[in-house]
Amino acid sequence: MPRSSGLTRAAEVSARVSVVILSMRFLLCPVWKISSTPSDPSHAVAEGVAEALVQVAAQASEVSYFGHGTTVATNALIQHRGALTGLITSDGFRDLLEIGRQKRPDLYDLQADKPPALVERRLRREVPERLMHDGRVETPLDKAAVRDAVRVLRNAGVKAVAICFLYSFLDTAHEEAVLRIVGEEFPEAFVCPSHEVAPEFREYERLSTTVVNAYLGPVMAFYIRGVAERLTALGVTATPYLTQSNGGVIGFDAAARLPVRTVLSGPSTGVVGAQVTARLCRSI
Repeated sequence: MPRSSGLTRAAEVSARVSVVILSMRFLLCPVWKISSTPSDPSHAVAEGVAEALVQVAAQASEVSYFGHGTTVATNALIQHRGALTGLITSDGFRDLLEIGRQKRPDLYDLQADKPPALVERRLRREVPERLMHDGRVETPLDKAAVRDAVRVLRNAGVKAVAICFLYSFLDTAHEEAVLRIVGEEFPEAFVCPSHEVAPEFREYERLSTTVVNAYLGPVMAFYIRGVAERLTALGVTATPYLTQSNGGVIGFDAAARLPVRTVLSGPSTGVVGAQVTARLCRSI
């Protein structure tokens, strides 16, 4: 098979199969599949890379770009296999996660079953604090209450903590204070404040997005760390990237910090791949 000075490797990891595509300059190699490894999806990624290099008799150091899409976050969310998550929120707002908005599948069905919330009610802790719509502080943050809430969550065995205060996108001071306290009281927890995940208007959307990010955090951190370590062990020196839900790519560090961006990573990779393929076909 013709050789090239640079190899570009792409992969898509799903629940059942991992798809590998290896492209070389002026040449697109065949696509093949290997069985995924659900207990540790990163193993299949490494296996696919190793097999790709054997297929073209290349060295790992020749890989110039590594990008991949994955449904690890998608599957964890759909199957409710994320981490046990706690929530710290403004006093009086812990039920917002279940109330949501008026848009429902059946507006007038009082017996309709709702999907279970990603954070159990007992793990949603309220603390006194309040920002007004203009960012003015009406009620200062009760830091003693925050410490009590963090200790309750730690003792409950949560692995991740979401922080979301009313209008915190206008002034991040309260959420930043909670972030510091969690770091002191519960340093091993995956923690994410809403102003870093979705700093925008609409409380339910910001809250739910932050909760999903926390829920997926430990799962994706384990996966991303595994992929990075296995690629390094193979000798791949190219900076790895992961596809976002919008079809773009982000580095592994950003993906581990903001895993909510990868919820549609696998499907979006398919769309982008189909678009590129279509362009190549038109140019033939």
